[in-house]
Amino acid sequence: MGEPEVSPVTRTSSSRHQHQSAASRNDQDNAWDADPECSICFCAYDNTFKTPKLLECTHTFCLECLARFVAISPEQDGTQITCPLCRQPTSVPEHGTPDLATSEEVLGQLPSDKQQAERVYLDGKKLCYSNPMIPNCVCIDIGEQKLEETVRREETRRRSCGHRLLHFLGFHGNWKRLVVFIIVLMVVFFIILWPLQCFVTSGSMTECFGESPQMPTTFAGPKPTLSS
Repeated sequence: MGEPEVSPVTRTSSSRHQHQSAASRNDQDNAWDADPECSICFCAYDNTFKTPKLLECTHTFCLECLARFVAISPEQDGTQITCPLCRQPTSVPEHGTPDLATSEEVLGQLPSDKQQAERVYLDGKKLCYSNPMIPNCVCIDIGEQKLEETVRREETRRRSCGHRLLHFLGFHGNWKRLVVFIIVLMVVFFIILWPLQCFVTSGSMTECFGESPQMPTTFAGPKPTLSS
């Protein structure tokens, strides 16, 4: 018997399907490799705020995350940053985290228009990026200002609660009335608490107020008279 014939159309479609599957896998692999991400924020690297920065332990993170770490770590005084993975410290340059070494290996995996790091600098509590093509610089808050705003709102809330209490009691703006109220309150507490404390220690309320038990009163009758 002869071998079964294979249709050229079937063979061509099968080959085309294999090529398409291989191309699809290659495209997915290239897309995965073309977008390296920061392991802290899981955002793709770029050449501005997400510039890949290299620590002394050779771990790489984006500039924005490292700047936020330095801003919210007052115990380090902005001079060191601890690697989130291996805990090895890295000295922060004089002009801040933007001057940390850039990972050229990661930067080379970015698209061609992002392989040249742009100028990013610290402006007080903000991270700013300037581009000659843009008239105004772009700045983002790096976290320290948000922390101060949170503390400020908490202090304001506490002060407002105290003011509402003073308004409710009628003492707001009248310190004399407040002083009199405090004195009266102390006197009332003394009157109530002192006898209670004395009774607990002595076990008798009479000793607290200095009362002595009354002696029975005797009345002398008329003296007998002798008749002559």
